[in-house]
Amino acid sequence: MHNSIAVSPDTFLMSSQETLPLAFDVADLLEDGETPSDAAATLVQIDNGLDHVSGRPGTVQVNGTQLVQVVTQLTPRKRYRLSIRFTAGPSKTWAPFLYVECPA
Repeated sequence: MHNSIAVSPDTFLMSSQETLPLAFDVADLLEDGETPSDAAATLVQIDNGLDHVSGRPGTVQVNGTQLVQVVTQLTPRKRYRLSIRFTAGPSKTWAPFLYVECPA
């Protein structure tokens, strides 16, 4: 099972000059005894569909039920989709996502 789900709020405003850790709390997606593992992120620029690898330095940090990805080096006037895919149990994968708007 693979599920993609938008987080709330679904859009985050971020300046091209900022470097921020963006966190998803996935506790509500987990059943008793499940923990997030094998987390990996993509930061796709919406207008060209390419993964903006330099905009997500490092790997996803898993802190309990929080999945944290640092985001940086965004291009002004572009929109991105940050998705963090993780495994919650046997044959159970989630991929919460957030749109990141970079107005300047």
